[in-house]
Amino acid sequence: MRQGKVKWYNGKKCFGFITPSSANEAGNTDDVFVHSSSLKAADIRFLNENDIVEFEEEVRNDKLSVTTLKLVQRDEESAKKFQERRSQYRGGRNDDHGGQREERGERRGFAFWKK
Repeated sequence: MRQGKVKWYNGKKCFGFITPSSANEAGNTDDVFVHSSSLKAADIRFLNENDIVEFEEEVRNDKLSVTTLKLVQRDEESAKKFQERRSQYRGGRNDDHGGQREERGERRGFAFWKK
């Protein structure tokens, strides 16, 4: 298995790239495409920038793609930044109600015009 660093990974787009630390058997040092299906198969929920991973790749559509993935070391600084951004996003959404939903007197569903 080759080792490398996560260049970037976007969870919403479900893909990213890994920069290998050494060349493969063919002498290729290009970035390797990683799809969310590889993460799911390895039971990894997310990747942060600069995480160190081990991987095996294959050529798909003339490009290198990860087939097997293993997380070696999590980059704590990137993980901390991610958690801060996530808490700011979630905090901004819930500030209007103090983190809780207000109770409604009457519940309205799909047929809101019927009482």
